[in-house]
Amino acid sequence: MRKPLFTILAVLAVLVMASCGNKTGNSNEVEADSLVDSIAFNPTDTMQADGPEGIAPDDQWTEEAVAAQIKKIYADVSRAFTPSEDGLESNLDLDAIYCTQYWNETLQQVCAINAKKPLDQQRFYNDEIRWTYGLGTPLTPKNIKVELNTGNMATATFDLACGEQWMHTVLALDWEGDQWRINSWEEVGDNSQDLLTDMLEYVEKNQ
Repeated sequence: MRKPLFTILAVLAVLVMASCGNKTGNSNEVEADSLVDSIAFNPTDTMQADGPEGIAPDDQWTEEAVAAQIKKIYADVSRAFTPSEDGLESNLDLDAIYCTQYWNETLQQVCAINAKKPLDQQRFYNDEIRWTYGLGTPLTPKNIKVELNTGNMATATFDLACGEQWMHTVLALDWEGDQWRINSWEEVGDNSQDLLTDMLEYVEKNQ
């Protein structure tokens, strides 16, 4: 009877060792799987508030969000160009707040060129004309239509109105710095070229 019992105990020992070995292996596999899961992209994860760099987050990638930004911009435009009680206009830097970095860099180059020219040869020097088209204040954007072009670009078409006066307006906007910013205006008149392109040509011509 001892021999069969010894044999049974030996078999049990082997099974226990195998079980321990498998348990250790499974533990490593579980840890590895957990690590992979922790770094793998989960399509159900929500996007961070600011979204990936240069791409508008879902809550801003809507026509309504772009239209709301247009209204916000022109509320500040009205505030900037409405004389205060002491007769002074606001020193609000609309370009720095609401235009893209590329626009501002181009505008700085234009200003540097204009500084070397007599006034009658300067271009793009009147910021108020660009922002208000010479209309009074307050300004109200009406009939806003938005086209979402890519994850970071949109076009807004609207009528900029002050009382009975209005001006048809088209803005190209980029998502930058956690908000929609103006990258160019469509020029008013026969020249269908946008304002940024015209400024870049002016810079290149005067370098």
